[in-house]
This record gives sequence, C-alpha cells and structure tokens, in this order.
Amino acid sequence: MEQQGSYQVNTISASIENEINRLKGQVELFWDNEFKHYIEYGLEDGKSIVEIGSGPGFVTEKILQSFPNVQITLVEREPLFVDYSGKYLSEAGYENFDIINKSIMNTELPDNKFDIAIIRLLLEHLPDPVNAVKEIYRVLKPGGKAIFVDNDFEMHIMTYPHIPELRDLYEAYCSSRYAEGGNPKIGRELPYILKKGGFSNIYFESINAHSEVVGEDLFFKSEGIGIPVKLVQDGFLSSKKLAKVSVGWRNMLKNENHSIIRQLYMAVGEKM
Repeated sequence: MEQQGSYQVNTISASIENEINRLKGQVELFWDNEFKHYIEYGLEDGKSIVEIGSGPGFVTEKILQSFPNVQITLVEREPLFVDYSGKYLSEAGYENFDIINKSIMNTELPDNKFDIAIIRLLLEHLPDPVNAVKEIYRVLKPGGKAIFVDNDFEMHIMTYPHIPELRDLYEAYCSSRYAEGGNPKIGRELPYILKKGGFSNIYFESINAHSEVVGEDLFFKSEGIGIPVKLVQDGFLSSKKLAKVSVGWRNMLKNENHSIIRQLYMAVGEKM
C-alpha cells in the first residue's frame, strides 16, 4: 500500500489557490541562493534531471529558464498538481519536460537514468524517508547526484524584534505533521538519511533568506495565513494563540529596524 504522507494539498491549507501561491512564494524566496548550490553540485545545461515531488512546477520553470537544453522528468503523486504543472509549463512555452503521476516510493522509472535528482520539501512529509532515498538512488546514473532540500521547524522563521508566539504556531504545525506521519524537523537528519539510502560523498548546507536582502514581500507570499487557519480548524492551535501571533507580527513590522530570516537545509549525495 502506498504511504500517503503528511502533505495533502486538499487539507493542508484552508484554500488550494492560496496554497499554490504559497508554494510559488516559497520557491522565489530562496531561489537565488538555492540555485547557486544546484550549479555547484552539477546542474548544467544538457543534463537529464528528475524532480520528484514537483508540485505546481515552479522549480522546473526556474531551471528551464536558465538551462533550456535540459530534459526534466517531473514525478508528482497529487493529480491536481500533475494537471496544474502540465498546463502551467506548456502555457509558458516549455516543451522539454514530461510528467508522471507516481509516488517517490515507487516511481517505476528505469534504473540508472538521470544525472541529477532534485527533491525539495518532500522528505519531511514521508513516514519512510530512507526507502524514498533508496528509490532516488536507483534511478540515478553512477556518478549522478541527488539534491535534497528540507525544513527543520526547530529553526524556521526568526525575527527581530523577537515574536515569542511564533513558537506556539510552529509547535502546532509540527504536531499536525507528526500526527499524519511526517517529520517537520528532518533537516538535521538529512546527511544520515542519505547515508542510509546508499549515497556517498555527502555534503550539507543551509540556505538562508533575509528580509533586508530579498525583501519582505517574498516572506509574506511564502507563509500566508492558509496553514495557520487550518491548524485552528483542526484543533492544533487555538484562535487566541493565532491572534497573538498576528499581533506580534504586526508589532514587529512597525519597528523600523525589523528583520525576518528563514532557512532551509540541503543535503547532496553522489551515487558511486
């Protein structure tokens, strides 16, 4: 039986449209720093790439903008995202991609097929990340590299001035994801998980975004209110605590010296 995991687009947020917009903002927030690492670890024009958990197609779009001669296979379990990304990328004029509606646990792709695999913000939602990594290992060519990017909600958004109530929000989010079989603090475990999955020459990086560098708007787009509202609806967060988060956020923004920082964690492994 396929493991469903803790990310369901129909239930994670109060609105599917808002969730798609949030996912786009989440790509844009980190992209400039993130893309540098992709290039550092072997992404270049002409490569064969598989992006697993490709969602609405925003990462694939960014790659095709920079490298028009790559061939990308998108693997996505959620039918809504399969339909959305196919239409979105085709309407943008891209042709050198294909999409399959499969799970990371069993992609049914051939062995030794791809130069690069990109798996972004997916492992944190899986009950069995090690076997997912083994499937990535299988479809890579010898010498191919897999790039995994994930969260660790112990170290999510931080602000100046400090907003203590954000801790309540993130603990509620973590409780929700744990209840559904995910691991929202997986970032610190990535190198170990890659090793268990068979990879060698493992690298580990943090990717940071700061409001003074990328601007505040991208932080607003990448967070949104949809997930917090759903946490209240599902009983993981009280409406009173969410109201305190909102007040703290507004007060932080009123400080002329305010700052917002967020980080993701990247682990890269090579198939020997």
